[in-house]
Amino acid sequence: MEEYKCAFNATLMGDQFGCAHARHVVRRGGPDVACTGSAGHERCRRLFELLKASALPAFGVEDDLLSMPHSTLVKIQFGGLLGIQRLLGDNAETATVTDINSLVDRAENRFGGLETVPCEQIHTDITGYKIRWRK
Repeated sequence: MEEYKCAFNATLMGDQFGCAHARHVVRRGGPDVACTGSAGHERCRRLFELLKASALPAFGVEDDLLSMPHSTLVKIQFGGLLGIQRLLGDNAETATVTDINSLVDRAENRFGGLETVPCEQIHTDITGYKIRWRK
């Protein structure tokens, strides 16, 4: 079985979020999350890129891994998925997503494609997300 690096791996490292295609692995850099579905991986990767392109100007940073704070990418992952969940009217009061793959599928169907997900409507979800630091 081929494995792909999960586009939303930060959300899956704790117990808040889940995904039917996620598998915890250990890579050279430590614990990570792999996606076991190539189609699902590609959809999530595309969605993350759309969220990132939309949200980076709100943070005032460029898409440069050498200068962009890691916390910005984490906020885009968590806040982006929670914002999509809010737009879909699912569990708007909770800070968890039980199945990322299902959420992305529903968003794609509801908005007629990932490219038409209204990312600008979730900027406040992304920029306002408070990162839970490990103890």
